[in-house]
Amino acid sequence: MKQFFRRTGTILFFFVLLNSTLFGQDLNNELEREVKQLETIIKKAKKKGIDVTKEESTLRTADIFKTFANWDEKNIDYNYELFKTLNTYKTTAREVAEDLPNFERREVISMLKEGKENLELAIAGKIHKQKITTIDWNNTHIKGSDIIQDDGRPVFLLDYTWKPKVPYLTKYHGNLDGFFMTTSNVLDENGTIKPKLINELQTKPTGRIGTAFLNHLNPPKWFKQKYPEALEGKRRYFDYDIDNPNTIELQELLLSKTVPLMKGKNYAELGYMLTNEPHWHTKEGSWDTGGVSEFTFKKFRNYLKEKHKDIATLNTIWGSDYSSFDAIQVTIPMNGNLQGTPIWYDWMRFNQVRGNEWFQSLSDIIHKYDEEANTHIKVMTHLFTENPRDMGIDLESMTEITSVIGNDAGAVYSDMWRKKVPEWKSKYSFDWRQLCISYDFMKSVSPDKIIFNSENHFISTIRFRDLYMKPDYARATFWLATTLGLNACQTWFFPRNVDGSLRKQTKGYAASVTQMPRIMNEITLTYLDMNANARGLSAIQKLRKPVRIFHSETSAINIDNHMDEVYHTYENLMFEGVAIGFVTEKILSKQNTSLWDVVVIQNTPFVTVSERNALQQYLVEGGKIIIDAKSILKDEYGRDLQPLEPANGELILSDNTTEIRTIALSKVTDKQPLILEENNENNHKACMWRYTQDENGNQLLSIVNLGNKEANLSLKLNNGNPVKIKNIIEGTDHPKDFKMKPLEVLYLEVSE
Repeated sequence: MKQFFRRTGTILFFFVLLNSTLFGQDLNNELEREVKQLETIIKKAKKKGIDVTKEESTLRTADIFKTFANWDEKNIDYNYELFKTLNTYKTTAREVAEDLPNFERREVISMLKEGKENLELAIAGKIHKQKITTIDWNNTHIKGSDIIQDDGRPVFLLDYTWKPKVPYLTKYHGNLDGFFMTTSNVLDENGTIKPKLINELQTKPTGRIGTAFLNHLNPPKWFKQKYPEALEGKRRYFDYDIDNPNTIELQELLLSKTVPLMKGKNYAELGYMLTNEPHWHTKEGSWDTGGVSEFTFKKFRNYLKEKHKDIATLNTIWGSDYSSFDAIQVTIPMNGNLQGTPIWYDWMRFNQVRGNEWFQSLSDIIHKYDEEANTHIKVMTHLFTENPRDMGIDLESMTEITSVIGNDAGAVYSDMWRKKVPEWKSKYSFDWRQLCISYDFMKSVSPDKIIFNSENHFISTIRFRDLYMKPDYARATFWLATTLGLNACQTWFFPRNVDGSLRKQTKGYAASVTQMPRIMNEITLTYLDMNANARGLSAIQKLRKPVRIFHSETSAINIDNHMDEVYHTYENLMFEGVAIGFVTEKILSKQNTSLWDVVVIQNTPFVTVSERNALQQYLVEGGKIIIDAKSILKDEYGRDLQPLEPANGELILSDNTTEIRTIALSKVTDKQPLILEENNENNHKACMWRYTQDENGNQLLSIVNLGNKEANLSLKLNNGNPVKIKNIIEGTDHPKDFKMKPLEVLYLEVSE
């Protein structure tokens, strides 16, 4: 009987496999028919002078994934093992892996049909396609807060991490250049560099716009043997003690010999990446937390001495009885119960300062050998927008130190590891907090710099993977990021070779973009659309930010949910068609206050005396502040502060969220020619809209529905005159009253 069932099971398995193979052949045949039909329509459209770049890119994406599907069909067991590692697919990994090749083929067929339908509409004159901008990657450069081509047009760049640089994959899917460096190339303490590396740099052409990756893993063996203490305090992606002087000397040994050879080269124009995902968590129980070196403790004692001047003052504040600064002892990682105490604040602020000093030291070395070199840091922006503050990240200072705003910001709509339903789920289609708040903050700090996301995580992260992602999500996230300032992007990630086989780095591969043809296709189409409209979108990126939120790292360090409060303040203001920004003590002191009209302060009880004084000086100079009763009360150690006074400005007290929004908008001095009214089932606005005026006096309006419900919208002119609306991408008239589905994106021209 057992043999019967065993034989029967084997027969059933081969029957299923045979059936799947036959079905795959049917899909392949259908796919080929769709390809031929689209190719025929493309020829017809070309004869009519219609731009077919988007459809030709779809054909290329289809061909790429046809190859990938064939490889996946031959490697079901391999894919099964990878899907099995994901919580989402753990129980269905076998079925998902078996269906993957046919899933990819079905997705390819769908996008081919969509391309065919759109082109048929264009041929029939029902839509009017735009001319697509072709990017010249060899002649693309940074100019101010834009990346421009030699003809002066701004462009937005997209590529994928680890994608092979062959024409087949670079024509439509990105062609960033770059160079990888690591201190393991330093052969001895005299600074001898591996000849292979030097030869590669000497012979490498200037190439295309790109970035230099400065790796901080695997220091050379001689260094570890001579300075074993330099490895204390290391963290993931970072094998050094940043406070050990030998560490920075090792960096200079490498950079002094390499930077001069890279000077003025296109492949380094996006900048030297000073650090990959820096973090120095020092709280018990935090991710990747750990101890620090004696060099760090010594630096901390010196920091305390400079800040408090004498030990008696420190003892009074800390409630301690140290005999001298040299006698101070703290335990790292630090117990989280200390949050809100002086010792917690002093350590966590110091942890940020020492990180800043490391970045500045690297920047200084690079500029010692190339004064014009650009730099950036791949900062994990969620470390700013989420609550914890034990990681040593001071986003404002990092943004100031570098000439390019670097990051690896992401967005998600699910989390394989999270059990609790997050707050945003009730109103939105995805969690935009990290993306929107961090980009608006960094552009407030440095409005004249480009943003380069060198490891984009909109499509997948270690925690977020969805093989069945909808293309609308891809368009919405990349478009939204671009309106907020994103100029160049390298998306995570492309672990396949041209033949579909996998590279060694397969972690994070299952349910990622190279298994999702419609997602890659939509990303490509989105960038083609954005580059066709780059002048207008570039202008939206540069919009004045008249409403500013006051941000204080003092409150963020002392309060365990402060960034949740910042999120709520930002959310309350972001859906009104007015660009939102931030101010800090440094922004108030360094920037022209005419850049904004009003500052909003909510739930920010702790500030330093100098932060409070910067706000007071703003009021003396005629500034306007809306503040609640919970803000600007205590210094970093909980001591009472002198209340703010109106002086020559306006100091408006309100604890009502709706009233705060209304007053803030009433203080905006810029003309607001458009009115966009929104209603949805959630009774909470969720359409993020921004607009600018073109050279003809028309308003160019971008709208993204971030909500999880359909939005009913009504668009009108503020002067009451009749409105004429055009869908720019489709070249068609658009009604003034319309609906937008969740994740839908519109780009409209509005005129009288």
